[in-house]
Amino acid sequence: MKITYVYHSCFIMEIEDKVILFDPPGRGFLPKGFWEKIQELVKDRVLYIFVSHGHGDHYTQKIFDLQAKEKHVVLSDDIYTEEEALMMSGEEERIVGDIAVKTFTSNDEGVAYLLKVEGMTIYYGGDLAMWDWPEWSESERREHVSVFEDTIRYLKKREIDIAFSNMDKRLKSWAGPVEFIHEVGPKYFVPMHTFGNEEWILDLVKKDIPKGTEIFQYRRPFDQFKVKYK
Repeated sequence: MKITYVYHSCFIMEIEDKVILFDPPGRGFLPKGFWEKIQELVKDRVLYIFVSHGHGDHYTQKIFDLQAKEKHVVLSDDIYTEEEALMMSGEEERIVGDIAVKTFTSNDEGVAYLLKVEGMTIYYGGDLAMWDWPEWSESERREHVSVFEDTIRYLKKREIDIAFSNMDKRLKSWAGPVEFIHEVGPKYFVPMHTFGNEEWILDLVKKDIPKGTEIFQYRRPFDQFKVKYK
């Protein structure tokens, strides 16, 4: 199994005959040659696309141009499109192809996803994070942080193999990656939402990270990480 970093919150997962594409963003957020690379990768495979919300740094209509052996597109229901897609709101459970999908309501926009695929449990947070902007009122910060904490409580009761969750050093909390790792204890942690500031990850790995969690330390677009799975 292989994970490829694209940019910001966009990642590709390859597992068996499946390719999973998370949050491909719009123009200006993607490295040169991305669409050619992803099209070549998926042309003879089953493609799953999961989009957490409609912000331009997470979504583009170009996903519908991709051609694959079989294609499943899952969008959060804040997105409007006339193309064929499964729209999901928070707190839903569906079967998509051979992937079991559960959603969480985000504390920003859209949803986060919990996937069960090939015996693995994968969490993709989208923009659900420990948002605690200093300019917010105490009640606003508490409201947003409580959603993050509720999600943590749910996940920590389960065995999470891979977790994609935000790391944003514009916040004092960094949007919660350290808390997430300590509380949930995923086997593999993939920091995201870095706006191309991949060097932030070097600071994360210097923290007191439990030995049971391995962090994907990507440095540039198209860096890859191999994962052992069941």
